[in-house]
Amino acid sequence: MKDLQIVSLTRSKLKNALEQDLYWQNGTEFVPFSKSKALWLLKNNRIADDDICAILGMENNALVSFIYLIPDLIETEKGPLKIYWSSRWWVAEKYKESILSVYTKRVSLEETKNQVIIKHLGTDTLDYYKKQPYTAFSKRNRYIFVFNLDHHLFINKFPFFKVASPLIKGVSNFSHYLIALLNKIKFQTASLSYDYVSSINETTWLFIEKHVANDLVLKSKDYINWQIDNSQYTLKTNNIKHKCLISSISNAIYNTSFFIKLDGETVGFISVLIRENEFVTRYFLCDNEYYKYCLDALMEHFTTSKCTFLLTEDEVLGSHIDKTFFSIYKNKRKLVSLAHHDIDIDFSNKKVYQQDGHFA
Repeated sequence: MKDLQIVSLTRSKLKNALEQDLYWQNGTEFVPFSKSKALWLLKNNRIADDDICAILGMENNALVSFIYLIPDLIETEKGPLKIYWSSRWWVAEKYKESILSVYTKRVSLEETKNQVIIKHLGTDTLDYYKKQPYTAFSKRNRYIFVFNLDHHLFINKFPFFKVASPLIKGVSNFSHYLIALLNKIKFQTASLSYDYVSSINETTWLFIEKHVANDLVLKSKDYINWQIDNSQYTLKTNNIKHKCLISSISNAIYNTSFFIKLDGETVGFISVLIRENEFVTRYFLCDNEYYKYCLDALMEHFTTSKCTFLLTEDEVLGSHIDKTFFSIYKNKRKLVSLAHHDIDIDFSNKKVYQQDGHFA
């Protein structure tokens, strides 16, 4: 490891890095996150200047290891407590078999005084955490629905069919049309209207507030406005050559957020991330008595988005979609969150909601 440096990137250092264009110069293969995502991080009033946002391993100005850390506030019996979500852990291929990855992780814990929560684990890191001082909590399911015979998935699974790609794509498009038609029959949205928003105001916050009062993460109007802010995303152009480790650059990527109204009364709030052909739910808030209306509103927007994948970490929502609507394929993945033992909270009854800890 020649000229290797480990950088603890605080908010103030991130601001300086943007001004000096330290990590986004031409020819850089990997960058921690896009400039738009970095500027978005600076907008969060929960991040103090000396709070850690990332740990970077730099070798000759090239990024070779990375841990993404987001300071946040969680509710406790003693009041709000600052913690750090650790949501991305990466090391360059040439260092896969070295100690660099584990060393970077150790630095991240030292810098955050072990106040780290992980929203969910991938199977590749599960074994590592089993041997570490973490408490597993908030077990749940993530649902991934596919609403067509996706030709990319088909060809990846059966490469010898690549020669018939145009035909398979035609079958894929027809299956999407047919499934959408079958699902539209089930919508009951004629009496609904939608109020699309790019930010929450004092009045609309009153509706949201009652639905997030029990969330693990302390919610506020400003915090939600920061979460749904579309300035964090960048449309892909030929000028962008580097690879972003935090997904925020794409051919199509944006949040869409709206309130659902029934006879003029607000009955629900939905916010989703649309990324290429993915439709990812972030907020799905409503009273139980209006659940069917809000479910239909969500699926109507999914259909009109032309997306083919729907992802949700709202277990109740995923179960309702599964029971109510047609899809080609469903994947249900078990998720578990982890909290470091040094966080002085009893996590046995704590739950992570889909609107907690998402910063993609």
